Amino acid sequence: MGKPPFGSVDADGHINEPEHRLREYIEGPYADIKGKFHSYIPDDRGRVGGSVLAARESMDPSLGGRLGAFGGPDFPTPREWLDTANEGGLETIFLFPTTLLGYAKITDPDYLVAITHAYNNYVYEEWLKFNPRFKSVALLPMMDVDESIKEMRRCVTELGYKGVFLSAVGFGLLGEKRYDPFYAEAEKLGTAVVVHGGHATAESQRYTKFIQRHTIGFPVSNMMQMMHMTYEGVYEKFPTLRVGYLEAGCTWVPYLLNRMDEEWEKRGEFETPNCKKLPSEYIKGGNVFIHAEPGEELIPEVIRVMGTNRLFYASDWPHWDNEYPESLYHIWERSDLTEEQKKGILRDNSLEMYDMKNGS
Repeated sequence: MGKPPFGSVDADGHINEPEHRLREYIEGPYADIKGKFHSYIPDDRGRVGGSVLAARESMDPSLGGRLGAFGGPDFPTPREWLDTANEGGLETIFLFPTTLLGYAKITDPDYLVAITHAYNNYVYEEWLKFNPRFKSVALLPMMDVDESIKEMRRCVTELGYKGVFLSAVGFGLLGEKRYDPFYAEAEKLGTAVVVHGGHATAESQRYTKFIQRHTIGFPVSNMMQMMHMTYEGVYEKFPTLRVGYLEAGCTWVPYLLNRMDEEWEKRGEFETPNCKKLPSEYIKGGNVFIHAEPGEELIPEVIRVMGTNRLFYASDWPHWDNEYPESLYHIWERSDLTEEQKKGILRDNSLEMYDMKNGS
């Protein structure tokens, strides 16, 4: 397998933010709290729920460390990440958390502000300053919209963050009107809002295996949020807002567009007053970006339905289910995509989503 003849962009790579490092950045009374910050802390091998008992109780995604790239609690370091990036020819990496992907489960609003602030400062000091190839999205305490706007403004204007991360699970439905001031500020700042899939049905359904909830939860969570944001008028009210949907693939998009359009034609006049045209027209408008898995057979059909190529590549490295760098090579070697489409997925669309088409 060969590398593309250009630097690729990873729209969703991860760090394993170690607890002992976050402690150095947390402020206020929480700095003195003993014990774990949150659940899902990696063990000394980088595993979540590493013991046999814990694996049974928490559905350990690593299957006892047999899946994925794992190291110690400080793995990967910035240097290790860059070495891995060089292997596959990644030019730019957009960083997301690992343990704090579930930060929406935090119920203490003051602690939520403190931990998101600490994480954003940690990433800025330890990663963004280390090498300009690292970019990042900011965590926001979305339980508090005013604090989220304040933190988004700080991260974008002072720390150089290129987007903000919203969990698809835990903060309610993202089209709720209480979020309108947040979207207005994101549009004003020109920063990307990226919705990261999660276990949408894990709490409402009793799945007995991790494979069950992981298979269904990520696409369902993204479908729920795209549907709600569209019907509630997020794309109508904020027409230049750029939104990405991550870690669920893209094949679900044509189905959802057809489904939304059909429902809207029958009920939209009465129940979606802020969705003033066919829902699919908003998603096809050029400001919505979708993560594409390299093995999805219907990528060409998704591009045809959307009318333009707004799909992007994400490595998900170093998580248990990543296939980097082979996943990158697989896209480049596909015979059913044009070179322009492949370059869009592997580079151009991510740069456009994060507003980096003209440089950093």
